[in-house]
Amino acid sequence: MVGANDLAVRVCEELCATQGHDVVAVWDGAESAPLIVGAGAAFAQLPPNTYDALEAAGVREAACIIPVSEDDRLNLQVALKARDLNPQIRIVLRQFNRALGRKIEQNLPDCTAISPATHAAATYAGAAVDPSCLYAVQFPGVGGTLLGFSERKAAAFGLHDTSVAEAESRLGIRIVAVNGDTAVSGGAKIAREDTVVACAPVRALQPAHSRRGKGPRRAARTHTSLRGVLRGAARFEPLVLYTFAAGTMMYVAAALYFMAAMHISAIESLYFVAATMFTVGYGDITPYTHHAAWPTYAVSIFVMAVGVTVGGVFIATIASALNRAQETALRGLRRIRAEDHVVVCGAGNVGTRVIEFLLEMEQRVVVIEPRPSALIVEHARTRRIELLASDATDDDTLGFCDLRRAHSLVAVTDSDTANLEAALGALVDNPDLPVVLRIMDPQFSRSVERNLKIAKSFSASELTAPAIAGLARVPSSRGRVTFARETFSINERAAEMTMPREEDGIPLYVWREGTLRPIRDFGEVRDGDRVLDMVPLSQFKAG
Repeated sequence: MVGANDLAVRVCEELCATQGHDVVAVWDGAESAPLIVGAGAAFAQLPPNTYDALEAAGVREAACIIPVSEDDRLNLQVALKARDLNPQIRIVLRQFNRALGRKIEQNLPDCTAISPATHAAATYAGAAVDPSCLYAVQFPGVGGTLLGFSERKAAAFGLHDTSVAEAESRLGIRIVAVNGDTAVSGGAKIAREDTVVACAPVRALQPAHSRRGKGPRRAARTHTSLRGVLRGAARFEPLVLYTFAAGTMMYVAAALYFMAAMHISAIESLYFVAATMFTVGYGDITPYTHHAAWPTYAVSIFVMAVGVTVGGVFIATIASALNRAQETALRGLRRIRAEDHVVVCGAGNVGTRVIEFLLEMEQRVVVIEPRPSALIVEHARTRRIELLASDATDDDTLGFCDLRRAHSLVAVTDSDTANLEAALGALVDNPDLPVVLRIMDPQFSRSVERNLKIAKSFSASELTAPAIAGLARVPSSRGRVTFARETFSINERAAEMTMPREEDGIPLYVWREGTLRPIRDFGEVRDGDRVLDMVPLSQFKAG
């Protein structure tokens, strides 16, 4: 283990809690040494980016090296030096840059790069859509469908006196456990008050929880956006009002004059003046064609000049109003008129990925971020999101978000205090609003969820560390989920890999020919499938 941050400590705890691991943490600072030693690992206070330090830590005999410092460059350097010393060593390294991580995996054998922001964001997004979500993971791989594990009463799933198989077929979900029993058969009956754990695409889990129908979201979004633009364009300055009044008076007076001077009807005169003022000049009605006297030509020239002036003022003012409305829509504070939307507080590494997950699930998203990135501004410009460039801890800002009609709020800034303040402020406005929090400290996270009216509170390190610890042993590990007093390792396997025994593993889904399919038996796996399963970790716990 290379690093001594919260994630490194948590990974050490995970590794030392299972059998067969000797863990050595290497870092040149000793601040976290007591925590690492307390978890059961050894600590070597050495500069990690040297061959001598890696040699002293036992890299030549090690099975795996896990660089998880905050520095991507350092992590990669340490990994490559470890491979120099031990060509067979497995590498699991932390990389914030997802694109670079994928390229490293493709070019470095037996290596897995994991982005904590992306990994944790999946669960934050899943809980934002379904507040009963325990954990979410993409399958297959990091670009697949977002699957969530949801635990709630059968009634909340819309189930009552039905069999497991019927429920799975009707809702399109995979029921994993009923009242803590993971060995439940397809013919078992589900009662209204039973506690059900289901695994399914998060979008499939949403309708059972959502308090409102989805409705025509895109139409509503377009309507709101158009209304904002028109409202901005309607804020005319006095000059425009005076110009409009003068132009109208000129139009009426000119129509009366030409009606008399050219001996034409009222409608013809109105038509001629409009064509003249707008400088269209069709030529079908002119002073020449109606043999008018020379003053009529002079008045026509004057009407043209007035028309050009009035038109120029209107075009300039409307363009300015539209620009102001667009700027306000992108970055300004204004009241959001929405329904069943997700409010995301914070658009840093984690928040940006949460927003991407929500947009992929066609959720309407309102983002509060005082310093939005170019990507977030572009999403706002193209109307994919509503952006408030302000502080989420400001009650006035939260008041603009229409929290009474929101689906949920996700606070994922880099500050625990800011996340908690934003969440509590939102609950003052709407006590029934499901709130999902990012809290750095795992113990504080659980305490917040127990004592405050928070739907879900997750620590990013607590979500990511189990996946890293699992990857240290097998490349198929995708994380862990806990329910019914048991923790399960989630794995993704190719069909040619060894499958768990039926009594040891629980099959969930296969990815077959571009389609996601739930399965209840490993015997259903075919060549070419990707398999998602989970295995109880109690059989591997250290004594």
